[in-house]
Amino acid sequence: MLSIKRPFFFTFGIRQKILLILVTMLAIALTVSGWLAIQQEKKNLLTEINQRGNDFSQFMAKSLAYSVIGYDYHTIQLLLDEITKTKDVSYARVVNSKGNAMAESGNKNQPSNESLVVFTEDIMLANENIGVLTLEMDTTSITERINLQQYTTLKREAMIILIIAIVEFFALSYAIIRPVNIISKSLSDNVDEKGIIRGELPVISNDEFGMLATQFNLLRSQLNHANEQLQTKIEFADQELHKTNEHLRQQSAELKQINDELKRLSFTDGLTGLFNRRHFEELMKTEVEMSLRHGDANSLIIIDIDFFKNVNDTYGHDTGDIILRDISATMKSQIRATDILCRVGGEEFVILCKRAAPEDALEIAEKLRETVEQQEHILENNTIKITISAGVASIPDPEKIITTTEFYKYADTALYFSKNNGRNRVTHYNTIRNETNHNDA
Repeated sequence: MLSIKRPFFFTFGIRQKILLILVTMLAIALTVSGWLAIQQEKKNLLTEINQRGNDFSQFMAKSLAYSVIGYDYHTIQLLLDEITKTKDVSYARVVNSKGNAMAESGNKNQPSNESLVVFTEDIMLANENIGVLTLEMDTTSITERINLQQYTTLKREAMIILIIAIVEFFALSYAIIRPVNIISKSLSDNVDEKGIIRGELPVISNDEFGMLATQFNLLRSQLNHANEQLQTKIEFADQELHKTNEHLRQQSAELKQINDELKRLSFTDGLTGLFNRRHFEELMKTEVEMSLRHGDANSLIIIDIDFFKNVNDTYGHDTGDIILRDISATMKSQIRATDILCRVGGEEFVILCKRAAPEDALEIAEKLRETVEQQEHILENNTIKITISAGVASIPDPEKIITTTEFYKYADTALYFSKNNGRNRVTHYNTIRNETNHNDA
């Protein structure tokens, strides 16, 4: 099962979630409210500063008018020195109408100073401009007052947030969380392993939680009754399913046995239990074709029971079947573990000798001939002796056999040579070829 990592918030309990939501919402609300109030206060103070600066510069321009027109430099300087001693004015300068500085006092600040406010006022006398007064007012003290007010506001809001959160937390805990915990604990304690709800939920209030508990208690009896009926049906269904499964297992075992038997019959001979012609043809297609392709040594022995028709005519087919089974068992006991013996006709057998050179195959075939010849079949006080003829072919072959048909044909030719030359003998196709080549020479 895949494990899904949940967000950190979802690992909290309900109390922690409520407290976190309350604190977050209050903090956002009060922070926005405080910030808006501080911005408005800052705007009002800046407006007041501009108004006071304009009024003060106008007043000073009027006061300096007669001193400027009378070129009273000393009085102008004394007046400028007095006003720069105040906390708000940091620099003052008077220039006459010709642009000449008549007096200057204080320290001129850098233009980039954000706390600096510059006021310029024309000095007028009888509606004539006789000079210009320049005042630079420093608002640092006002800014500090705003910052102090901002800090005080934030501290007050933090206390308000904490108090409201604590009060609402306890109120919600009592009104919501406590009933939920009681109901949850009652459910977990009252449900058994079969899903039966043993006890009722306590009705602790007349609000929605009380209504929920009442409705659940009504539903409880219906659920328990339905659960009991369902359990009965499940038990009955389990019994029926068990019987059905057991029956299916028996049928499956029987079907497997039948399939195994059909599979065995598809490639075995029903009389002798040896591999049949179909399996031999598959071997020729796989084993022999692979050997022909890669040049591996293999030999093929074709065996035919001599005069077997006389046995059936003289003693009957039942006796013939018994002799076939006996000879099959005898040959199977004499071949190698890697050799494959097949019955491909009435009295015809084929042996595929894997990794057998011509001399090895001749030795196997000769051993089989001698063993069968020495075997006596005693049936109904009759002693029957049987002989076999065999033909052998091997690959690789000097004539370079390239098909399974040629391979089988060579072994079959050797078999007919044995049958036409006295029977009860083994012939390798190489012998026929050598004799033919000798006669031609």
